[in-house]
Amino acid sequence: MNIQEVHSTLAQMEDSMLGGLAAIDVFAKTSGMSVAGLRTSPRACALFNILFDRISDTLKKTGLPVPEYVHQTMLRLGEDGQVMIIVVDLSDKYRMGMALDCTRAQLGIMVSVVLPDAIPRMRAALR
Repeated sequence: MNIQEVHSTLAQMEDSMLGGLAAIDVFAKTSGMSVAGLRTSPRACALFNILFDRISDTLKKTGLPVPEYVHQTMLRLGEDGQVMIIVVDLSDKYRMGMALDCTRAQLGIMVSVVLPDAIPRMRAALR
């Protein structure tokens, strides 16, 4: 693992979100423990790791036509959807979870620019 590249990618993601990135962690799938992050939340890592597994299992059981290569979960929280939680499967060992302040972050920038740039960089750094 190239931890410097992981930190560099996280910092670039934060810069791209113009203050809308509340927290971000890269964490181990087996333990839910953070290996790198900004404003890390060990409790969030552990719990969202479990939630991601349950959502994936539930999708498989429902028979909904969701392809297995979809390795991302986005949840909007709050009455007006002001907070978004995003969990991305990075490898067989790691996931990345983040909390966005949707009053400041632009979802289009995150989905169309930040994630497509950051995910390959993060995957390469975690090899």
